[in-house]
Amino acid sequence: MTQRIKSALLDFADSLHTYDYVFFASFATLYLLILLLAIVLRKQVSLSLFLVLLALVVIIAGPIFGYQYTHGKLYKTEISDLVVKKLEFSEALIIKGKLKNLGQQSFKKCTITASACKGATNFYEEMLCFLEPFWHISMVYEKELPVNETLEFKLVMEPFTYADDYNTSVKADCL
Repeated sequence: MTQRIKSALLDFADSLHTYDYVFFASFATLYLLILLLAIVLRKQVSLSLFLVLLALVVIIAGPIFGYQYTHGKLYKTEISDLVVKKLEFSEALIIKGKLKNLGQQSFKKCTITASACKGATNFYEEMLCFLEPFWHISMVYEKELPVNETLEFKLVMEPFTYADDYNTSVKADCL
């Protein structure tokens, strides 16, 4: 478990872009300025308290939304023509599809991740299901993918012995 967390943190650090550092630094500066203003206005307790709460929102929400926004624009992807097929005479599940670069930069590395979980009967079970899938597979493509180009991929989950109803999800993280 700790190895997965360490790996996830290292992958996150590798995915940071110059824009991310600018966002983080600007929100840290804004946080400090709001806290400084709250200290200066400490005689007005309600305004000072509001500024401290605003500073906490800025330091927590700002980098998160800034990261999401920049990576949504720079590294936007689209997965299409997704085909999921369970083989009859072999214990395998094959997932084929196409990944298109809709971002503003060429991708150098893409990690395509597929997961499978038990069939859900309602929305909440479906949301909880993908937090803890019973099968998870990732594949890393380290080919350059120019803007508006498409990459075909194929993932094989093997041995896939689950016989009941299941749902699959596929996502791509590209840099």
